Amino acid sequence: MGLRIEKVYLLSNQSSTPAGSLNRKKKPELIETIADARINQMGDQRQMTAFGKVYADARIVRVTGEHLAERIGLSDMNIKSFEPNYAITKIAHHQHKTDFYIVVDKQLVGGDLSGN
Repeated sequence: MGLRIEKVYLLSNQSSTPAGSLNRKKKPELIETIADARINQMGDQRQMTAFGKVYADARIVRVTGEHLAERIGLSDMNIKSFEPNYAITKIAHHQHKTDFYIVVDKQLVGGDLSGN
């Protein structure tokens, strides 16, 4: 797959119910749209370093500037339902860029490599 440049959506988890409520549902809220994110498939070695596991599909989404988000939507996200979207596992900031590490397909590859 290599590097792709596509639009991504940065989402924040907002609770939609009052603080006292027991069934607080977190619903994503769009905080920013970034037109030209660079999306890289992560190889097995990088996944082991970042997650300690290897998944069927994990990616690094690199955007210009300093950003924060809890979830991210890729170019296939429906703008009304915010689906599908992915939890951000790790955020790294460097030189005016932000890397978001996401797992797109959670199926483990080759079993659990850590031996647990």
